[in-house]
Amino acid sequence: MAVCRAKQYRKRGRQCLFITLCIVLLIITGCYLTKPKADIGFLYQPLNRDKPITMQEWKTLLVDIQQQRMNSLLIQWSQYGTEKFDGTNGWLAKRIEAWFAQGGTVWFGLYSDPAYFKRIHTQSLSQQADYLNHYFVEIEKTYQRWKPWLTQHSASIKGFYLPLELSDYDFPTLQQRQQLTALLATQAHNYNKPLMVSLYLSATIDAPAIVQWVEQLTEAGIKVIVQDGSGTQALTEKVRQQYLSLLPSKSGIIREIFKQSSATPFVAQRLPYSYYQQATQQEINRDTYYFSLRYAPFSQGVLKLAD
Repeated sequence: MAVCRAKQYRKRGRQCLFITLCIVLLIITGCYLTKPKADIGFLYQPLNRDKPITMQEWKTLLVDIQQQRMNSLLIQWSQYGTEKFDGTNGWLAKRIEAWFAQGGTVWFGLYSDPAYFKRIHTQSLSQQADYLNHYFVEIEKTYQRWKPWLTQHSASIKGFYLPLELSDYDFPTLQQRQQLTALLATQAHNYNKPLMVSLYLSATIDAPAIVQWVEQLTEAGIKVIVQDGSGTQALTEKVRQQYLSLLPSKSGIIREIFKQSSATPFVAQRLPYSYYQQATQQEINRDTYYFSLRYAPFSQGVLKLAD
């Protein structure tokens, strides 16, 4: 009798252990499956020098992108000053449509003001607000011009990128940052998809203040992606990492895959292939975009670095 009971207890013990392991496995699997997948892709700056590229060359480039296990493009702008890239029936629209046909998704950039960096840098709150409000009007005009096309391809468009390169250099005071956040929160109501902005670091304000700014923008409904500064090398590696290591998890990052050799005018080169591999094989724990498609090694011969 005692021997039978001992066997029963051992059997029950094995059953309990098996059930416990199954439950743990289900929990782990469930956590993995429900964890949001990071959005990974390239930024693409449309330039008129890209117009002569054939559709076959472009489609080959798109295949190369997806072979990198990337399925997203961030189109930096669809209008730059007065240049509209032939509009909704032009070469840029056709290139994006080819990307959609391959299952790709897009953050769609709107109007970019060539004078932005000159006009945004002011200590006057009222002047900065006036300029930003004027800029947002132009951005919305571009949105309205593209709206039928955007509606047609809505399923493949993740949101809209506002070509504002924010920086603590241009918004050094708390009042300026709060004003900008309020203005952007108002803009979010004018669009039917999320808005995205990018931010670069100048170390004008400390890392906790940057974190607070990013969190406030995120709470206002704005997706923030932060440039890692590895290409411009405006900050030392130590300072860059101090800032980047503290970024909120909901913010994305732009990995710079170029090496800048001149600031004015901006001149940069592609990285050696080994450095490109190192940059693109870093652990990805947040939405990540590589700047830019033009500097990817497989784009050489298709996307020119200069006219």
